[in-house]
Amino acid sequence: MSHMASSVARTDRLGRYLLGALLALPFLYIAVFYAYPIYKVVSLSLRDFQIAYGIDDWVGLGNYAELLSTPETWYTLGRTLLYTAICVGVSFGLGLGMALLTVSLADAFSERFGRAFRHIAIAPMIFIPAAAGVMWAFAYTEHYGWVNHILIALGLQAYPWMVSDAAFFLVMVTDIWGWTPFIYLILLAALQSLPQEPIEAARVDGANAWQVFRHVTFPLLKPVMVIALTIKTLDTYRAFDYLWIMTNGGPGTSSTTLNLATYKTAFQNLDFGKASALAVITMIFPLTVMILFLAFRRRQAQ
Repeated sequence: MSHMASSVARTDRLGRYLLGALLALPFLYIAVFYAYPIYKVVSLSLRDFQIAYGIDDWVGLGNYAELLSTPETWYTLGRTLLYTAICVGVSFGLGLGMALLTVSLADAFSERFGRAFRHIAIAPMIFIPAAAGVMWAFAYTEHYGWVNHILIALGLQAYPWMVSDAAFFLVMVTDIWGWTPFIYLILLAALQSLPQEPIEAARVDGANAWQVFRHVTFPLLKPVMVIALTIKTLDTYRAFDYLWIMTNGGPGTSSTTLNLATYKTAFQNLDFGKASALAVITMIFPLTVMILFLAFRRRQAQ
């Protein structure tokens, strides 16, 4: 009897140890992959740490003061916010329109039409960003790109797209092309899962398509829209791949965003102190977006 009791006690202790270990794993993960890197970045941002020159001096808030007093920092911030606003706005508008069109095609004709349109719409998702960046950068080259070939066939002049002011907006087009299917799938899934009773009731009461969308569909979609907008905003704000591959931040600094500027400061200029300060400044906007998102979720739960 005592042997059985001791076996049960050992099993209970083992279960408690195992439970404790499982509960500790998330905290360990956060500490290793989030807390320590953030601590390291913040600590480096307070130092003049330049590997190439062997400099490692404490400067306090000097890096921040220098960056915030430099016009290039504010220009880069403006380009980042412009890139984010246009890409998020257009991607969301196109994704919503395509989702509504898919549902309309399925209702007006058959599910087969909606399914065919869905397959076409999500085609850009098969391309990884690096491959898509190379593909679109080549499409805009002056002598070999198919865009200029079309212009020449129409009797127009070839244009050096990627070394002009248009380059920044062409990267936006690529980002919109690559991300719209994601927004589309989220909103399409939400539309297809909406309860049909309030929509049918509004139609019976004589509401037209716009009134049904504005007063019934939109309020029901709003929580999913906020989630989609938050994800897209955070991802676009930290955009790097398309910009790096297609323009490398050029011509000049016209397509340099905060992420790109941080990378260049760290790994081209080898000024890790200033790059860390720039990274901390860059984090302010995503933190603000997340705080607003959590506030929205809390208000929605109440």
